[in-house]
Amino acid sequence: MTQSIASEQLPDGATFVLDPALHCLFLDFDGTLVEFADHPDAVILSRTVHGDILRIHRELNGALAVVSGREIEVLDRYLAPEKLPVAGVHGMMRRDGDGRLHVAPFDAQMLERLHACLQPFVAAHDGLILERKPGSVALHFRIRPELEEAAQLAMKQAIAEAAQGEGRFHVMQGKMVVEARASMATKAGAIAAFMNEPPFAGRIPVFAGDDVTDEDGFAEVNARGGVSMKVGAGETQAQMRFDNVPAFHNWLASCLL
Repeated sequence: MTQSIASEQLPDGATFVLDPALHCLFLDFDGTLVEFADHPDAVILSRTVHGDILRIHRELNGALAVVSGREIEVLDRYLAPEKLPVAGVHGMMRRDGDGRLHVAPFDAQMLERLHACLQPFVAAHDGLILERKPGSVALHFRIRPELEEAAQLAMKQAIAEAAQGEGRFHVMQGKMVVEARASMATKAGAIAAFMNEPPFAGRIPVFAGDDVTDEDGFAEVNARGGVSMKVGAGETQAQMRFDNVPAFHNWLASCLL
């Protein structure tokens, strides 16, 4: 195995080195591996970054996982032909290093009611996107940012109607999206589960993400003595920061030197 060296300055000025014998790597997708687009289906994973991810996965002996809000089958299309360890829908679904699928239980009928309750609001406002995932419903307002407060209110009202006094939704405010999940599963929980299994067990975790939805993952990695990386602006508990997606891509490429 090539002894890769990747470095970026930590706040204290120390140099972080990614060691393929010691570390494991967790990567968010949107805003980290790909730039955001007006529609979730319009993002592009460059061939260069795609190749870098697969090569780093091999150098780490498989100890690399994508941890995203997207569905696993969607991530697989971008990362083909490999089927990497991956956690989707913010940890609700997870494929481990042996290819086994783990799915958190959720109330599918309650989610269908929520989706139906939001459809009139979306139909009344051009440019909104209502995304139904296994275990969650996401309302995107990226090309209608002026509707942020209205979208958040619509989600709150729809949840009150859909839940009918039963069960709970976990609401997440992301970048130009508000999402309701019918589970308390988190990215932190997914990372913790990976860390209890081969090939991740016994390694030092490194996690890169860009959004408030990654903060619980940063906290989990920090608590394990790992390294957390924030891509872009915004308050964070991550230990490192990259100014933008291209800067993080440069770091990924440096892992292969």
